[in-house]
Amino acid sequence: MKTNFNEILDGKLVPKALEITIVLTVVFYIVFSIIKRFSNNEQMFWIPVILFASNFLVLLELVYLTKTKKLNSTKKEFIGLLSQTVLNLAFVIFILTFLF
Repeated sequence: MKTNFNEILDGKLVPKALEITIVLTVVFYIVFSIIKRFSNNEQMFWIPVILFASNFLVLLELVYLTKTKKLNSTKKEFIGLLSQTVLNLAFVIFILTFLF
């Protein structure tokens, strides 16, 4: 049985995940901006917090799998994963400042 995810996915998971998460981060920030602009309800800010937090957790898992050598990636892809992870965590903290 194949234990390396990279054998199963043919080494394309990390680049595809980076492409998707970059787009999702922009879309989630647009959702946050729309909620901030058009809504007076502070409870609506939980929607982008949950979106960014879920994106952060997926990226964190990819960083863990890459670090434990279950996924192969280049140094550039790994740095991209780390930067996207930090960016999503920063957005979670930023939006939480509006809530508290």
